[in-house]
Amino acid sequence: MSPRFEILRLLEEDASSKLSLVRDNKRGDELRLRRFKTKKPEEIEGLQELFRQLASLQSPHLDRVIDFGADKDGFYTIVAGVLPGETLSTILERGPLSEKEFEAVALQMLDVLDLLHEQSIVHGSLRPDNVRISGENAADWQVTLHGFGQGFAGRNDSKEEQIRAYRCTAPEQWIDGTTRRRTDVYALGCVLYEALAARPPFDGKVLKELRGKHIGHDLAPLQKLASHVPSWICAWVMHLLAVDPEQRPRKAAAARELFERREAPNLPELPPQSTELPVTSNTPPVSLTAQQVSSPVVLPTANPSHATSSTIPIAVGPHVSPTMPRRPTTGPAQRKPFTPPRKPPVTAPAVNKKPFIIVGAAILLLLVAVLTRCSG
Repeated sequence: MSPRFEILRLLEEDASSKLSLVRDNKRGDELRLRRFKTKKPEEIEGLQELFRQLASLQSPHLDRVIDFGADKDGFYTIVAGVLPGETLSTILERGPLSEKEFEAVALQMLDVLDLLHEQSIVHGSLRPDNVRISGENAADWQVTLHGFGQGFAGRNDSKEEQIRAYRCTAPEQWIDGTTRRRTDVYALGCVLYEALAARPPFDGKVLKELRGKHIGHDLAPLQKLASHVPSWICAWVMHLLAVDPEQRPRKAAAARELFERREAPNLPELPPQSTELPVTSNTPPVSLTAQQVSSPVVLPTANPSHATSSTIPIAVGPHVSPTMPRRPTTGPAQRKPFTPPRKPPVTAPAVNKKPFIIVGAAILLLLVAVLTRCSG
């Protein structure tokens, strides 16, 4: 890292990094310097590739990366511009977004995610804390996405902070650590649900409870909590939150197309095959214990240099097995075929032989009488 940056003060610290305010002695600007708490070569390499790609992208909705690399102590650091405005989380403490505010946030978030997805970059840990908004009203709101490389790191190890950090984690990340474009789509659904309801779609007292709600799709229908917006918006957000990744839009561009058509299609009975490659590396599932940073996830593509994710997976904990099977898709219970009760075999009724005996005897007596008269 260049010696031109002078550290002024510490802004915040979490389990994966420290963020400081610095001065650029060359230009006189105040900037942000984030120092990641890792010296592992594979993690340094992953972060280097991630921020190399991010620095090449031009978007008003991306955190502006100015410089990046290892510092004199061997830690990886990045320098970025100061973010204006407030986080979406802070704004939602005052109440849910209006329809116009929601549309401004949704469209700008779809724009920046579309840019990332087309470059095979996945954010992987998107949540309202990583969305910054500046401007006086919805008409001039400017949305900025940041938090790349930080994963699910919280500011401390408290249960409340862990729930806050993991509240937008997709079911496949809880189960086996899989991270892809559809994972970002799910996280965006969580962010936008919270934007309209002013409360997260999933909550819990401990991570194990939160995990169960995400995998079990245990949430209130958004229409009940956000009646101030059209029903199609609520249906569209709920569509992004499908448990099965194959039932969600495959990337941000597909989600935006549905949004512009003002619709959320019914889920197909048989989902189409995915055209994108899932993560095939041995990425561990999200842990339910203390957060330990691991190497960034890499999405396999034809060109590995354009296949970076900012997700930093967490080490496996005692409550989650790396080989845990996927939960089967919930469906109607299979009914056993109806089998009528067995009836006793039908037997022929007993024949009363007494009348036949009487008739036979009468006929015999009549023949005897006739024969006797004839012989006389």
